[in-house]
Amino acid sequence: MADVKFIRKELGDKLEAYTLIKDCLAGQKAIKDKGTEYLPQPDASNRSPANTARYTSYLQRALFYNVVQRTLIGLVGQIFMREPRIILPTNLKVLETDANGTGLGLVQLAKRDSLFVLGYGRSGIFVDYPFLEKPLTIAQQREGFVNPTLTIYEPWRIINWRTVTKGSKTLLSLIVLEEDCENFSDEFSITVEKRYRVLRLGKGRENNFSNIVDLPNVYTVEIYTCENNSNNMTISESYQPKNAKGEFLTEIPFSFIGSENNDIVIDNPPAYDMCVLNIAHYLNSADYEEACFMVGQPTPYLSGLTKNWVDTVLKGRIELGSRGAIMLPEKGTAGLLQAKSNTMPIEAMMHKEEQMLALGAKLVNPSNVERTATEVTLDKSSETSVLSSSAKNISDAFTKALKWADSFTSTVENEVSFKLSDDFKIASMGSEDRRQLLADFIGGLISWTEARENLRRSNVTSQDDETALSEIEAEKAKKDEVEMKKETRQAELVNNNVGNSKNNNEQV
Repeated sequence: MADVKFIRKELGDKLEAYTLIKDCLAGQKAIKDKGTEYLPQPDASNRSPANTARYTSYLQRALFYNVVQRTLIGLVGQIFMREPRIILPTNLKVLETDANGTGLGLVQLAKRDSLFVLGYGRSGIFVDYPFLEKPLTIAQQREGFVNPTLTIYEPWRIINWRTVTKGSKTLLSLIVLEEDCENFSDEFSITVEKRYRVLRLGKGRENNFSNIVDLPNVYTVEIYTCENNSNNMTISESYQPKNAKGEFLTEIPFSFIGSENNDIVIDNPPAYDMCVLNIAHYLNSADYEEACFMVGQPTPYLSGLTKNWVDTVLKGRIELGSRGAIMLPEKGTAGLLQAKSNTMPIEAMMHKEEQMLALGAKLVNPSNVERTATEVTLDKSSETSVLSSSAKNISDAFTKALKWADSFTSTVENEVSFKLSDDFKIASMGSEDRRQLLADFIGGLISWTEARENLRRSNVTSQDDETALSEIEAEKAKKDEVEMKKETRQAELVNNNVGNSKNNNEQV
């Protein structure tokens, strides 16, 4: 029997890194819940209750300063600082507010995916459509009877894949997706089990459903679930979606999204190095807090005292503070013992904080170090590569997904587009640059669309071309109307003056 739960080696090699990134993004509780996995016990061989209790306190005092989460959220904010430019036909307008079938809009879905791509360097987007026995009528399509859904998959849930070459084109022939399935044992209790969604060209050997057409190039969905609470996975559901023309699909509507490329190769996680530093910072924090607790408090000491002095003069009691006085014998001394501050742990923490900030900044910000012109050109391309290429890859994958969604709901190919901002130079266009841009437009060197694009990239304007053109034409029409009324009024005044002059002459 085939093992649908098989995990490709490329993914298996990355799972440890994905777990580290996932825990760092989850925050302090997730890190501390892992105990010795991230914070080793200082004396691991000592299993006494006292040593166990000491480690519990050691763990409790440690502080996980979540630089990774803050950095990635900030980078996602950079991408969505400007509104995405979205072009959707009428049949896909519903996706703006509900793209995944649970009320998550297209932009919110892209934000979630950005976190996966920037953190793990990989995700996947799957376009599904309810299986229909008959094609929708025009009225049902207009009413939004059923809609396509876009689902984002985390990299560790895309467990297997294969490709096939057809001519000069390489297509996905198999995708296996791990999913969580909620089961309800009664009206309140919920249990979560694993199921596997298999997307393939053709059908599986164990697929015996009568409604499935056995053709090698037909896209087929197979759902594997546990059989009677056992470990045996069997196909519980299978269907072959059709497009709006009633035709079978000949490719799998699934795209990989990477931080470098949208291909089957797993990209290196951009956040991994920062996570390693974040854990090292956490270890330094545990040692620093432990040192502060152990020797941070001052300890009073007395010398030159005899037992008789303690018993008869001090009467076995010492009071400290401004209202207390300590009677000392001749040559007796008193003082406070306080350990000198150990700066090594705190210096190590500060050094790692600088390193983490540098890694985060390197994803988008240019360096201030002076370099040659060649170095500047190469450095700029590498510095913005992660953030910029991630934004471009997400845009390409979402546009491709929307085209699949359009094919499910329209018999004609409509224009669809999803474009995230990929220019992260926060600079405005100067007045001289704007004058030159206007001169180039008037001189016919650039088009109106190119001029608008330059203004958008410089934060001078944020509207899309269609909205801007509509408002400009409306304002021009209103101005023309005002001018026409003004000219009409002036003409009436001239006619009245001419008429008055004529009447005066006749009277004379």
